[in-house]
Amino acid sequence: MSDVDLIDRILREKLSAEHVEIIDESYLHRGHKAAGGGGHYAVKVVSPKFQDVNLIDRNRLVYGALDEQINGQPKVIHALQIKTYTPEQWAETN
Repeated sequence: MSDVDLIDRILREKLSAEHVEIIDESYLHRGHKAAGGGGHYAVKVVSPKFQDVNLIDRNRLVYGALDEQINGQPKVIHALQIKTYTPEQWAETN
């Protein structure tokens, strides 16, 4: 399973995400020694669990779901850009 597929599966399972978009931006950071092998990703997550949750706590939910991939070994994620939406917010943007 690719890292992108793993991240997608985890976000769908742990956050009941209805929609997940992941862009692997690791190629922009080739040679970045601090990455420690982890990739750079931008994610959009649509979940009903974000209803009535502020932006900081939404990000905490995403980081919590991906904790093992961020802090574990081998490191899968070095950097993560997050955009979160409730299903209603997502419907308004599309």
